[in-house]
Amino acid sequence: MKLLRKFVCAASVAAISACLVIPSLAATAQWKRNDRGWWYEEANGSYPTATWKLINNKWYYFDGIGYMAESRWIGNYYVGADGAMLVSTVTPDGYYVDETGKWIEGKRASLHVSKSSTAGKRRSGGGGGGGSSRGRRGGSGGSGLSYGGGTAAGNTANTGTATNTGNAGNVGTTGNTGNPANAGNVGNWTNTAGAGNSANTAGAAGTQFSGEEGRVISALMALGLSEKEAKLYYDINAYRESLGLPKLSLSKSLTTVARTHVADSNAHTPENQVDVRGIQGNLHSWSSYGSWTPVVYTSDHQYAANMWSKPSELTSYPGSGFEISSRYSLAMTPDVALDSWKGSQGHNDVMTTQGMWSDLKTMGVGIDGKYAHVWFGQDADPAGYYEVPGYTVLQP
Repeated sequence: MKLLRKFVCAASVAAISACLVIPSLAATAQWKRNDRGWWYEEANGSYPTATWKLINNKWYYFDGIGYMAESRWIGNYYVGADGAMLVSTVTPDGYYVDETGKWIEGKRASLHVSKSSTAGKRRSGGGGGGGSSRGRRGGSGGSGLSYGGGTAAGNTANTGTATNTGNAGNVGTTGNTGNPANAGNVGNWTNTAGAGNSANTAGAAGTQFSGEEGRVISALMALGLSEKEAKLYYDINAYRESLGLPKLSLSKSLTTVARTHVADSNAHTPENQVDVRGIQGNLHSWSSYGSWTPVVYTSDHQYAANMWSKPSELTSYPGSGFEISSRYSLAMTPDVALDSWKGSQGHNDVMTTQGMWSDLKTMGVGIDGKYAHVWFGQDADPAGYYEVPGYTVLQP
């Protein structure tokens, strides 16, 4: 009897153990997300990082900490706003990809730089801006992911969920590595508009800038720019200088347009609007909640003129403006925005005034919340420029 009881107990323990194992055996891989973005958790709790993965017959790319890339180029392959690699189609920035998803070298659609991502043919009298885009290049980039998409922005940039191309944007630069659910702290940036007393310190939150960078950023903050705006402007020009290009002037009117668009983007996420055809807009969209003509900027550039005309619509600026944009799921930073644009051929061409953009001579910067918008123009600004003594720039 005692033996039987022992056997029954042993059998019961075995049965319980088996039951405890069942959930583990029954576990399945699944998509998960947080405010930073999506990742794919395997049945064993691990997740892919810095690699492509085939899921339900679609290819997805996951960055170094496991987040899914969105709306950006990964080498010669483009992933859409839903993260899936595009095949046998035209990317948002106007490049053809074949049935394997690979970029077809030398072939592209005729676009007018759009969205948060793009570069294309500019019509006389107008052009588009991008949130994120790529042409032929090696390596991976982002901007925006969507990097938001966007929208982008970007991000971009190494995928936070930034948004650089219309709906792409989730590009960003992650702080913490490890489990995606806990990753993604970005450094502290301030929007303080007042100038510091030191040429080596540009503002609050302990952000330190030395040498010319500190002097220029401090001077621009004294003129009313936020730390992020001053830093982004300085970084774009520093990047241009590293390529042997002249620094661009900072237009007051184009900065007003950029700031206005950033405020509208943060308040109303106009890229989520759809036009009368049911097509969703991208980061170049403007809501109907302001004293401007609303724009649902779609990837076919149907309403491009209503975006290019924003400088003359909102300010005394006489010409068209061309925008690059990025969105990040966390707080947008100058580094995230710049990296996302550098990683996109279309945006990079605008930022470095290459090819069809060679006549651009001035810019306006806006960055706050989740968005960064930078506008470029070729016309002289009646409102003037933010000027820093000893900082030589190109002006129209």
